[in-house]
Amino acid sequence: MKISLARIIRIIFFTTVISAVNAELALALSIQGNSGGSINSKDCGFIASSPHHTMRLNQRMDYMRLTVKAKGGQPTLLIVEPKTGRRFCALGDQRAGLVPEISGSWEPGEYKVYVGERTRNRYQFTLRISTTR
Repeated sequence: MKISLARIIRIIFFTTVISAVNAELALALSIQGNSGGSINSKDCGFIASSPHHTMRLNQRMDYMRLTVKAKGGQPTLLIVEPKTGRRFCALGDQRAGLVPEISGSWEPGEYKVYVGERTRNRYQFTLRISTTR
């Protein structure tokens, strides 16, 4: 997806702010960390007590994909929507190649992103955020 000059996307990871404003720019980010945590989410494995990342979108995104690849274990991806608090969980299973993914259109707001683990272990992960299909 191309981002018009009028579209400003701000994504916040910890204290790093990345802004994209360019007529020809397709957004693609990779973030690394450690999956899991001590909280049993009941439906999306074990997660940290606070989000691994917070993603703020200033405008609607017609398409965006979040994908997690971990160096072991059974990773999960939990997204908590702004305003409603609705949760979306993707489980990394054998059929999906242990690569959980959530994609689609995204409304403006601040999303909480958790990279969980179905076991109580922690593994290094890479979270990829892309606007290309």
